[in-house]
Amino acid sequence: MNNLKALLAAAILIGASSALPAQADSVGDMAKNTAKFPVTVLAVGGAMAVGTPIAVTRQVAVRIRQYTGDFADKIGGKEDFPPNLFASVFSIPFGTIAGTAEGLYYGPKNAVQKGIEKPFSQGSFSLSDMD
Repeated sequence: MNNLKALLAAAILIGASSALPAQADSVGDMAKNTAKFPVTVLAVGGAMAVGTPIAVTRQVAVRIRQYTGDFADKIGGKEDFPPNLFASVFSIPFGTIAGTAEGLYYGPKNAVQKGIEKPFSQGSFSLSDMD
């Protein structure tokens, strides 16, 4: 059993090390990426911790506003106050649920995708346009 574990560990090590020269153009690029790694990890972690609640809040507001307009149009028009008031009874719970789900998706997605490219950027903290 120990031989199997050692063989598997060696195979993983050889496979991982064989891909390294293909990814790095020079020793300088590899050193730069190695030095940048801790910053990137901190940036992505911080963006997930701070950016996810921001994304949830933004998406909840967007969905409540969208659903209020849609529901109000169906019962009398979104230009008048009474249809908006009655539509908000339904749009606030539905918008909160849908916006929370979308924010929980977009927050970590933005943190990883945009945080790796540009650590500590507005996009990684979900402060720019949602993709």
